[in-house]
Amino acid sequence: MSESDDIDTAVQRVRDSFDEAVNEAEELSDQARESVEDAIDDLEQRIESLRSEE
Repeated sequence: MSESDDIDTAVQRVRDSFDEAVNEAEELSDQARESVEDAIDDLEQRIESLRSEE
């Protein structure tokens, strides 16, 4: 294996690691967004419930 092949392999590993990190960050972001949306929906339902009791 030449030095150029070693460098190419190392660069590809960095790219793969970066892509994996980006994918994980996107998944976490989606999960956080879903949690926040669920919490907002919950609060809206509670507000409506309280308003209907008045």
